[in-house]
Amino acid sequence: MIEGKRSGIRWSSVLFDSIVRLNPVTLRRNLVMFITEVAFFIVLIMALFPSLVPEVSSISERYFYSVVALILILTVWFSTLSDSIAEAQIRNTASSLRKIREELKAKRLKEEGGREYEIVSSKDLRKGDLILIERGDRVPIDCEVLEGIAMVDESLLTGESQNVRKSMGSTLLGGSIVVTDNLIARVSVNPEETYVSKLIELVESSVRPKTPNEISLSILLSGFTAIFSIVAISLLAIGIELHLGIDLAVLIALYVCLLPTTIGALLPAIGISGINRMSANRIIVKSGKAVEAAGDVDTLLVDKTGTITRGMRKAVNFIPLGNHTEREVGEAAFLASWEDDTQEGKSIVELAYSLGYIPQEIVNLYKSEFEEFSARTRRSGVKISDTREFILPKGGRDLLQRKRLRRKFEPESEKPEIEVVKGAPDAVLEYVGRKPEGFDEMLEKISEDGATVMAVAESGEILGFIKLKDQVKPGVREKIRALRNMNIEVVMVTGDQPTTAGIISRDVGIDEFIARARPETKYEMVKKAQKEGRVTAMIGDGTNDAPALSVADVGLAMASGTEPAKEAANMVDLESNPSKIIDVVVLGKQILVTRGTVTAFSIANDIAKYFVIVPVMFSRLPHLQAINFMHLTPHVAVLSALIYNALVIPALIPLALKGNKVRPLDTMGMFIRNMMIYGLGGIVLPFVAIKVISILLTWGGV
Repeated sequence: MIEGKRSGIRWSSVLFDSIVRLNPVTLRRNLVMFITEVAFFIVLIMALFPSLVPEVSSISERYFYSVVALILILTVWFSTLSDSIAEAQIRNTASSLRKIREELKAKRLKEEGGREYEIVSSKDLRKGDLILIERGDRVPIDCEVLEGIAMVDESLLTGESQNVRKSMGSTLLGGSIVVTDNLIARVSVNPEETYVSKLIELVESSVRPKTPNEISLSILLSGFTAIFSIVAISLLAIGIELHLGIDLAVLIALYVCLLPTTIGALLPAIGISGINRMSANRIIVKSGKAVEAAGDVDTLLVDKTGTITRGMRKAVNFIPLGNHTEREVGEAAFLASWEDDTQEGKSIVELAYSLGYIPQEIVNLYKSEFEEFSARTRRSGVKISDTREFILPKGGRDLLQRKRLRRKFEPESEKPEIEVVKGAPDAVLEYVGRKPEGFDEMLEKISEDGATVMAVAESGEILGFIKLKDQVKPGVREKIRALRNMNIEVVMVTGDQPTTAGIISRDVGIDEFIARARPETKYEMVKKAQKEGRVTAMIGDGTNDAPALSVADVGLAMASGTEPAKEAANMVDLESNPSKIIDVVVLGKQILVTRGTVTAFSIANDIAKYFVIVPVMFSRLPHLQAINFMHLTPHVAVLSALIYNALVIPALIPLALKGNKVRPLDTMGMFIRNMMIYGLGGIVLPFVAIKVISILLTWGGV
């Protein structure tokens, strides 16, 4: 068995599949190649029965007809071969994903709140079932964590070796491995509805979503085919009527050479390989329109956190206001963040703990009312009631995790209920209603280096700020620059202060940003851009992002996001990498540029082939010999043109499969560049190649 060493392609299967695809019933979906195969059968009949139509054939030319028929079927086979290679590549992608979808054993809980379970197959699980996932277990199916905190290995899905922390509300993808602790989760999909299953179904499906441009190009190719068919039939009728001695095989050779066989042969492979490149990047594409739109995007909305920066903001300092102290700010921040399960909230608790800012009110937390962080309110907090004793449970946050602490305090007097909040400075200020002296000056000073700032308030008074730092992702500046060179407007959307947003946006080269953004901001921006005739792309992972994802031309949801977000989007990233939206746009551009490149080259090729075959077809008309500047004999001219027409298809298969390299140019710049290289090259190359082939044929005694 022959196998590709690098690609893993089983070439024996590819060759067999390409031969099976020569079946006219299968081939009829590709009109150009179907007609080429019909032409093969006509010439084959001429080779077997040359006296059948004596007006347009000759018994002495049986060998010539046989060679022409062989070249025609090779032309069709090269087309089916390109399809088979593309399909083989995409099956390899599916094979790697199928390892994730293999049947696993699951521990399904018998009742909610209980710990007794039964062992069942993952195929028997249904949406809503509760399952126990213990340390070392493979997650049997996509689900949502209800209880517990654990580190999860998602490397089989994402390729990232670093484990991911999962807690209540987090999404677990089937196939990942729980490395630490135990989790209880609720199954979120039926077995056949998992995102891995959808991706495998997409990449293995024989009927793939066609993009609007691909459909338009297919219609255009059909139009060209119809025109050339009418011309060929008319020439045949005229030749017979005027006794011009036209040979049907030569006419068919001209007809096939003038057909857009190159783009007709490679168009399916370009589409398949485009979907494959999306799939290889762990992106589920729900519609062909989304792929097309990705290449036409001219406005890109990106989040600062996770897309521009690493999304790992950590608290680095507590800064007091007025007469308040750093300890007061740290202790208040600790209380307000105790139930905040965001990355920022956990880092605040960790920083306060490391500095020794553990408040006395920690003993009161079990009777407290917590306000979870919300994208709408942009704050979190706690209302604390008085008590004398509190026992911290096992499984606390970060540095407190796996510690059982018992602390007793003897308060001097009963304290009234207090309320502590922390969040975006403007949100906290709006909630408190009073701006302390020096608030704006201190806020601007902290934000000068691009840091994210949170305000902390207790009992209606702002105590100070929390400074959080993040880092710009490596390579983001270069990607933003390339997008701008392609005339794609990039807009950064963030809930941060204008000063912070401005510093980060200038640092990476983004001109426009939206600060203090709320969930509805993205939706409003998408609708505004579309009213102005722009094609928009955006990412999202929360339920509040669903409206904007549903109306965006390209909506990329994170697999770790909520179900409404994933249902609303037309693409889902299994790696949950927000910066992937930039790669999606580049991949979309690459598909468009590749298709345009091959189309331009294919059409330009026809000019040379016309000048080669027409003079020899009408050899009885002396004035047409003036354009036979290559001085080719009829047989050599026809065979040279047909051989070139066939060989150019496998020569362009690597370009169709890998895609044309996208340069950081605008649309018109890329069009002019491709026309100069592939358009002009498509005119010159055939003359040179056909001349070389003709010399070789002459040496061979043709």
